[in-house]
Amino acid sequence: MTLPRVTADEAKAFLAANPTVQWIDIVLFDLNGMPRGKRIRPADLQSVVKSGLMLPASVYVLDPRGNSIAETGRLWETGDYDIKFHLVAGTLHPVPVGNRTHAQAVMVPEEAYDLAPHGILANQVARFKKAGQTPVVAVELEFYVTKRQADGSFSLTTPPGVCSDPDQPMTFMFEELDALGPFIDDVYKICEVQGLPVDAVMQESGPGQFEINLKHTDDPVKAALDGLLLKRAIKAAASAHGYEATFMAKPHHDWTGSGMHVHVSLVDDKGANLFAGDPKAPSPSMSPMFRHAVGGLRETMGDFMAFWAQSANAYRRYVPESYVPLTALWGSNNRTVALRIPFGTGAATRIEHRVAGADANPYLVVAGILAGIHHGIAGKIDPGPEAKGNAEELDGPALPIAWVNALSTFKASPVVREYLGADVQDVYYRLKTTERIGFERIVTSLDHAWYAQVA
Repeated sequence: MTLPRVTADEAKAFLAANPTVQWIDIVLFDLNGMPRGKRIRPADLQSVVKSGLMLPASVYVLDPRGNSIAETGRLWETGDYDIKFHLVAGTLHPVPVGNRTHAQAVMVPEEAYDLAPHGILANQVARFKKAGQTPVVAVELEFYVTKRQADGSFSLTTPPGVCSDPDQPMTFMFEELDALGPFIDDVYKICEVQGLPVDAVMQESGPGQFEINLKHTDDPVKAALDGLLLKRAIKAAASAHGYEATFMAKPHHDWTGSGMHVHVSLVDDKGANLFAGDPKAPSPSMSPMFRHAVGGLRETMGDFMAFWAQSANAYRRYVPESYVPLTALWGSNNRTVALRIPFGTGAATRIEHRVAGADANPYLVVAGILAGIHHGIAGKIDPGPEAKGNAEELDGPALPIAWVNALSTFKASPVVREYLGADVQDVYYRLKTTERIGFERIVTSLDHAWYAQVA
């Protein structure tokens, strides 16, 4: 999938309206969901708009530390050739914090490239479009705000005015929103200028943990990109105030983790919600299509676990009594299940997918969700009985909550192969398996503390 490009007129208008901008970040998002790219001067913008930028194709198969992963088969075997990128229309915006010297634009390959995450998602959307259906998606993100350390190291030191006691989580209260008011104001200022459809902000249950929601859109590719750009907006605002924002899934073993919740519905070509059931029936009133969609999500949840949890740390989040699902169950207005049907009827009928960590790539998370929905509808899969009460006390399909098991399930899945293609399945498996092996081979101080003197 190629996206419309920035025109010379759009670039000219941007430069005229933003005379203080000195640097423009030209950003792509790799398979990890991490921003990569180049930083250019405003004087070079028109040239880039006209001729594009060249980057090596291996930029998509870097690990989180920036290493090219030869095990993917997309490095030496290919000659690590260049891809031509163009800037995406509507993404050229300033970052209005501090002295307003920075801006950014998103770039995508000039021609379709199989490992481009936005294209992986677009391929899933296209399946629905062929049937006259459109997924409607919204992303919610949780994150921690910490005090930035002088030496650049990460520390879970809460900012001034923010409680550091996990036994006083201040959930849904306002005092800490007030304490970080200028930072939050800047987040919303950036989002307004960049056209990101932010909704509510709330205090979550960890020290310095917050959640910001995005409004739903009938363009799933844009919804995922909005999630990635919201992360950049939050990090930019945090930096401007001497803070650091992290979307790490489990930054502290005793503190609540940070998740990415995705809301999804399906509408027809007239905008009618295809998931809505009989409005006169008791909740949850589900159309047959909705039941099949939930059935597909439930059946394929383990297949795409490597998308929901894409790092070693992400698997630390799956612990009991933490509102993080451990099994593939569904239920109405129940936060203990993986697939929650929020209260609402008619146009508000939707599924909330509650499995992914906040560090996951929204492009891939939404792609996996849509693949599961399509699989369920195509196969008319029954979702089984609704889970009521505490889902952790009920029997259900267990999720592969060890990274090695999740990757093995992903690699062996015929559903993953059908919806992503064998090449994407193989490259992602190799990329993440190499990362897993590298992470797990490191002997840490915890090994010494627990085992060295008792072995």
